[in-house]
Amino acid sequence: MKILVIGYGELAEEFAKVRSDFDFVGIKRSGCSQLANVNMVNCDYSLGLPEQVTKDDYDWIIFFPKTSGKSSDDYKIGYLSQMTAINDHFLSAKKIFISSTRIYSGYSNIIVDESTPPKPSDEQGEIIELYESEALKHGNNYVLRLGGLITNKSNFVKLVLDKQLFLDNKYINGIFISDVINLMVKIMQEGIGQQLINVIMPKYMKYSDFDSAFKGEPINAAVKSIHYNDAAKFKIKSIKEII
Repeated sequence: MKILVIGYGELAEEFAKVRSDFDFVGIKRSGCSQLANVNMVNCDYSLGLPEQVTKDDYDWIIFFPKTSGKSSDDYKIGYLSQMTAINDHFLSAKKIFISSTRIYSGYSNIIVDESTPPKPSDEQGEIIELYESEALKHGNNYVLRLGGLITNKSNFVKLVLDKQLFLDNKYINGIFISDVINLMVKIMQEGIGQQLINVIMPKYMKYSDFDSAFKGEPINAAVKSIHYNDAAKFKIKSIKEII
């Protein structure tokens, strides 16, 4: 299986590491990979996809949007600049577009799932909503909305608790890196019946469940999935397992 990853980063590198039977071509601004099954192409994808990439055939395309800053213009470039090119250049390839649970940032103290309409709270979130809409126009595309990514080296929840980076109570919407990879492998090898999936731990908790310093009702939404929520399929089912 040959996979093109646009916006190659930590998650893609871990994916290639655990699936050495897959061949990867990665587009990244700079840097390399030491993995034998990865061919890295250094370029800024927002300036256009290089011919050495577009002339080949791939079974799957994975797009990880990358932004150079936090402004709305940065988001437009990172998320939208190559959507037409990705869909037009690789007609026969199936595609996974990585999105974010930020799409629900306008909700507070409720449970949301894939049936809940997006409600972004800022222009950047509205750009992500447009990005998802463009991806879902094509029947062979998937959109995965990731919660906050947690790895063996990086655990944002533990950092918040240890440093008390804020004290407003929030639902903890996280996902462990290996569980994202397992879902992508399932999609590629078996398929899944839905185009849009919230990729989130199946058991949600609040910061106040760990520390009483976090006060009040959650100011965000608890993100759930109605399409992919079988706890038996997850390595890390709840944030409690890795705090």
